[in-house]
Amino acid sequence: MDLSATDPGDITSTHISDWQYVSEGGATIVFSYRGPFHPLFSGTVLRLRKTALSRSSSEERSKYEHLEAEPDDPSIGFQHMVTSKLIPLESLPRLETVLVDRAWLEALRNSSEHERPSERRLKDCIDLRRRKGVLATDLIGGEGWTVEIKPKWGFLPNLTHLSAETRFAKCRCCRFCMYAHYRALKGEGVSHGYCPLDLFSVNSERTSHALRCLWKAWVLSGGTINNLKIFAHGKLVDPRNQLRFLSNDIDVPSDAGEDEVRLMEAFVAALLPLLTKTPLLRTLARLQRTLDPLDIEGLFALHETLRTTSPDVIPPLEQAFPDPDLGDWERFVESYLDPGFQLALDHKMPDPARLRYYTMAYLLSATFKDCSLMLRLSRSAGTQDTITVIDLDPKSMSRLKKWVQLDRDISTSFVDDSPRYCHDSRS
Repeated sequence: MDLSATDPGDITSTHISDWQYVSEGGATIVFSYRGPFHPLFSGTVLRLRKTALSRSSSEERSKYEHLEAEPDDPSIGFQHMVTSKLIPLESLPRLETVLVDRAWLEALRNSSEHERPSERRLKDCIDLRRRKGVLATDLIGGEGWTVEIKPKWGFLPNLTHLSAETRFAKCRCCRFCMYAHYRALKGEGVSHGYCPLDLFSVNSERTSHALRCLWKAWVLSGGTINNLKIFAHGKLVDPRNQLRFLSNDIDVPSDAGEDEVRLMEAFVAALLPLLTKTPLLRTLARLQRTLDPLDIEGLFALHETLRTTSPDVIPPLEQAFPDPDLGDWERFVESYLDPGFQLALDHKMPDPARLRYYTMAYLLSATFKDCSLMLRLSRSAGTQDTITVIDLDPKSMSRLKKWVQLDRDISTSFVDDSPRYCHDSRS
C-alpha cells in the first residue's frame, strides 16, 4: 500500500498498546502492530532507530528543525536503488516511511522498556529526535511460526592476497568458525558446531547438520545467540520454558511433549525443504563472494599500493572516501552488473585506480554477510512457506579500520593444530 496517498502521521493516532515489542539489533528496535484492523498498519512492524544513552537526553532538541529536513531512513532508498536490483523483489520486505513525533516515541519507549534485554537497556534507547520510522512487512505475526537465521559468511576467501601469517587459517576455516574459535578463547558464548558453509551448501545432509547445531546452541544459550531466533504467534520463544508452545506448531507426535530431540528433528524436517529448494542461499553466497574478491587484506594492500605510488597524500582507507550516497550506490550496481566492466577487472593484479570500486564492493558484501533470513512457516492450507531477506542496511566506511584489525586478531588466533576444516562447495 502506498503511504504517500494517505496521512502517514496517522501512526501517532494509534494507541501505544497497539504496538508490541518484538526484538532489536544494534541499530534498530522493532514493534509489531497488534491493534484493531487498520488499512495501513495491520500486518506491519515499525522499525525505529536507536541512539546510545550517552547521546540521549530528555531535553535534547531534534537535530532537524523542520520535518522536511529529515531524510527517509537509508534502508528504504537502499532497498529501492540497490538490493532490489540484486535480490528478487519477492524475497524482500515492504519498506515505507511513516511519520512519528517525540511525545508518541517517548510513550512507546516508556511502555516497552521493561521488555527489552537488560544489556540493551544499559547501552541505548529509542532515538526520540527522529521524526520518521520504517513500516515493514510483519514476518512474525499471525498464525504459524517464523524462524530467523543469521547465516553469516558463505564462502572461503580468495587466497591470492593473503599474507603468510593468515593464509593457513583462512584457507581451511571460514570466517564464522574462526570468529567462534576466537570468541571461545575469550570465554564468550558461541554457536558451537555451526558452519555457514554447511547451510549455504544446499546439501540436505549438511543443511540438516547446520540446523541441528543452531538449535542446540539456541537451547544451550537460553536463546541468547543471535544466529537463531524462533517466533510463534508473534512472540519470541524462550527455549528455557516455552518449548512446549512450539510442539503445537511443529509437526511432532502428540506424545512428544517437550522432548527436545524430537522437537529438534521436527524443526529440521520443517525447514529443510525450504532451505534446500530456494535459490536465495546460492544468490547470497555468490553476492558475498563476488563483492569481496580481494579479502580485506587485499583491499588494504591495494590502498597501500596507491598510498606509496601516488604523488598525492592518501588518507587511511577508512577516510579515503566519503560514505556513498544513493546515487553512488546506483552507479556502483550498474558497474557490478555490467559484464564489460567486470571483464576489465583483474582481481589478481587489481588496479589502484579502482580502489573506490573495490571498497564499495566490500561494504556491500558486508551488508549481505550480516543479513538475516526470515523463514515463515504457515499451518494454513494453501498458504506457501516463504523466505525473506532482512537487515540489508548500508555499511559505513568508518568501520573498515575496526574490521581489518578484527580480521587480523581472529585469523592469527587460529592455532595450527586445529582439526577444523570448512568445506566450501565452490572452492
